[in-house]
Amino acid sequence: MRIELLALTFGIFLAAGTAYAGPVPGGVDTDGDTVEDAFDNCTLRPNPTQVDTDHDACGQFCDFDWNNNGITQGSEVNLAASQFGTNCSPAGTCVCDFNLNGVCQGTEVNAIAAAFAAQPGPSGISTAQCNPQNSGPPARCDCP
Repeated sequence: MRIELLALTFGIFLAAGTAYAGPVPGGVDTDGDTVEDAFDNCTLRPNPTQVDTDHDACGQFCDFDWNNNGITQGSEVNLAASQFGTNCSPAGTCVCDFNLNGVCQGTEVNAIAAAFAAQPGPSGISTAQCNPQNSGPPARCDCP
């Protein structure tokens, strides 16, 4: 009986939020993609899938710095432009297919070009904040 009471009391404390660690659910969603800013890897551009192929806590929709040097350069814009219209199968094999629909579209190339000289982000994830040192190899296009 005592163990059940202790478990019930602990459960009530958990339900009341006293044992919760981290951001509190129900926060602001600046970009309206249904992912709260505290959990969103791209807070200013809608990206409900939260795709992050280079694992730097900054989502594809706001991270066009594929060589992870901290800024989007002309070489990255040129790579995206060279992939325009490419069938990227499986989806995500082309760096410019950041919405993962299997095609490098003009809207994606334009978004990447508009990010020229910009840093990745911002990300609401506090563990990495689009930190290039925490990222793995970027996606590259193996498309025909």
